[in-house]
Amino acid sequence: MANWLKKLFGSGTAIDRNRGNPALQAAVQKSAEIYEQTPLRDLISEPDRSDLARELFLEINRICNSGQPIAVCRESLAATMLRFAQYQVLVIPPTPEEDASGLRQQPGISGGLKAHLVELAESAENLRTDLFGLEQSPDFKSVWTAVESLYWKSSWRLETINSVRIEIGDHVKDGDWYRPFMHAACASAEHVYRHNLGLPPALDEDIAKPVSTAYSIYTDIVVSGAVDPDGEWRDYYKDSNIPRPHFDA
Repeated sequence: MANWLKKLFGSGTAIDRNRGNPALQAAVQKSAEIYEQTPLRDLISEPDRSDLARELFLEINRICNSGQPIAVCRESLAATMLRFAQYQVLVIPPTPEEDASGLRQQPGISGGLKAHLVELAESAENLRTDLFGLEQSPDFKSVWTAVESLYWKSSWRLETINSVRIEIGDHVKDGDWYRPFMHAACASAEHVYRHNLGLPPALDEDIAKPVSTAYSIYTDIVVSGAVDPDGEWRDYYKDSNIPRPHFDA
């Protein structure tokens, strides 16, 4: 195993000991590649990186060595996705700035929350908890720095767990559900933030509540073990006016 991979995840002893599990090995390799593509190295300290990598390896190991790896992976992915979504909608910039996520302007996602970071840091319970330690009246720069770090940490974890999902064969070859699930989680997160701020929803007022409920149900379908969560979700709402996201193949 490459020295840089061992350095990222520690001594490599535990990784080497599990060479017989190809899914775990592939996921660890993919996780290291994902890390190299993010700005995390510039946002967190070396001790923090080491702790995160160790925690992530233990999660990969737990999934791959479970008696029911698909079910365990789904639960881990869903929990991580919901946390990731809370940060993703905060870092999406407004138009005309480029949106690297590809989520802006999908139903329910506006790119308009970044301007409200300071207010959300003071009023949204999840952010108050996550940003504990900031000064009592933080400015935009300090909140943004903290949120950006949290976003990239959760992104690394999410993409790694998704790579485990793919390695163990839990994906749909044509029209996989990962991106639609991400959209549903992000749209739900934005809806909650907007309600918290007293802002109008990012959807038509008359359908905002049922749409938010519909998007939140996506998580339940994923955790239920449906072979094709997106197909099941779309079929369930096929006769409704719930807007669906559209992603390029």
